[in-house]
Order: sequence, then structure tokens, then C-alpha cells
Amino acid sequence: MLAWVRTGIAIMTFGFAIARFGVFLRQLAEINPAVTHVAGGIGSAWVGAALVALGMLVNLFGTLRYTNVRRAILRGDLGAPRPAVVYIVGIAATLMGLAMTVLLVRSLGE
Repeated sequence: MLAWVRTGIAIMTFGFAIARFGVFLRQLAEINPAVTHVAGGIGSAWVGAALVALGMLVNLFGTLRYTNVRRAILRGDLGAPRPAVVYIVGIAATLMGLAMTVLLVRSLGE
């Protein structure tokens, strides 16, 4: 349970940092537009919000998984856990990483 909560909090923190960094870049562009160019399209606020939401889902699924494992232990039914949550979180994190890579490459080209 604690590993899931730690991972969820880390993902939410990373998302919050990405969203705040985008705000910082926009404020910097307003101060000195000649130095900084802020790209349009999907921005860091959306990517950050998606990561915060993903972190919340990780915490929710971690809590549900803890409940299921605890019940199985109390019943004496200890088998291999279902890996579906791990695959869902892994795929979602990979897609978010892909989106951030595309955003970075687009911003370097401008």
C-alpha cells in the first residue's frame, strides 16, 4: 500500500511541477517577449493536470488493491495478484511520457 501511495504522490508532484513551470514560462514571456517564446497548443497545464489525475488514480487503485489483498490474507486465499492495475498505470505513464516528449520536440523546433 505504501509503495502505491508513494508512487501516486510522486506522480502528482511531478504533474504539479510541470504545470507550475508552464505558468512560470508564460510569466517570463510577458516580462520579456524577446527572450522567451511560449508554444501554443496543448500546454504544460494539461499535461500536469493529467499527471495529477493519474497520481490520484494510482492512490485509489493502491487502496483498492490493499483491500483485496488484505481480504485474501484473512481468508487464507493467497495466490498471485492480478497485474491489471500495474499494466494500466504503466501504459498511462508511458502515454504521458510520449505526450511530454512530443511537446518538448515541438517547442525545440519553434
